[in-house]
Amino acid sequence: MEQHDTTGIGWFVAGLGLGALLGVLFAPKAGRETREGLISGAKDSKEFVTTRSKQARDQINSMVDRSRDQINLYAERGKEVVDKGRERWGGIVDRVSGQSGVGDDEGEGYRAGSAETHF
Repeated sequence: MEQHDTTGIGWFVAGLGLGALLGVLFAPKAGRETREGLISGAKDSKEFVTTRSKQARDQINSMVDRSRDQINLYAERGKEVVDKGRERWGGIVDRVSGQSGVGDDEGEGYRAGSAETHF
């Protein structure tokens, strides 16, 4: 049996030709069509990002408005509770001071919120 010497150059040229043939057969689009597709895709992506960012901004603004309303509601409730607490405390102080007048040399009772001391 005779063995044929083959060189790598022959296989290289054959692979190069086969690759070129397959590239031409399976090329999806021409260069111009590819560029137009890329530009169109970029424009679509820009519109998508613009739309999504506007939606996100609207959602954030809505959440901020709801949060502001909720905080104002809690602040109003807090003020009401503080006012009721002051009224109750004032009533307790009035009852205690009206009963005994303890610790007061001049006959006046303790006044809520008064920073004066009598010695």
